[in-house]
Amino acid sequence: MRRKNTTTEMMKEYIAESLLILMSSKPYTDISIGEITTKAGVNRSTYYRNFKSKDEIIKFYFNRIMLEYIDDVKKVKNITLRDYLYIMFSHFYIYKRELLSINVNGLSYLLLDTLNETFTALTGYCTFEEQYKLYYHTGGIYNTFLLWFSVGMQKSPEQMSEMAVASLPKGFQPMLL
Repeated sequence: MRRKNTTTEMMKEYIAESLLILMSSKPYTDISIGEITTKAGVNRSTYYRNFKSKDEIIKFYFNRIMLEYIDDVKKVKNITLRDYLYIMFSHFYIYKRELLSINVNGLSYLLLDTLNETFTALTGYCTFEEQYKLYYHTGGIYNTFLLWFSVGMQKSPEQMSEMAVASLPKGFQPMLL
């Protein structure tokens, strides 16, 4: 079934969802562009208009998660560090099945790029020292996610945020606060 009268963003969503569905039953490296487009109900030309590689689909997916997370954080007035971390872990937990599939397929490294790009865009131009702090922050988030993924995200968002708060220096302020 081919889709008509849909927006570019919807097409990208269909393609990303299709890749993730296929990854639940088959290794990422064995999935062809033809399988993705057939599952998504789009033409190959639609795929190539929107993505250059399967990795770009995963990055698109991570970007979408991050944008939703940032929207959630911005809705909370006078957000605390605990709130910030709880929202982050809770939001990513919603996508547990997909994130674990991405991790099992060795693609979690794409999350680091997404974190760096997202937080850099939020802060705008910054000095080298500010960029250092930003990359240190995103590296910590990334490695925490990798550890969480490695245990199948068995710890709850509450447990993860409590451990994170306990491990951070007093007075620490994340990039979004």
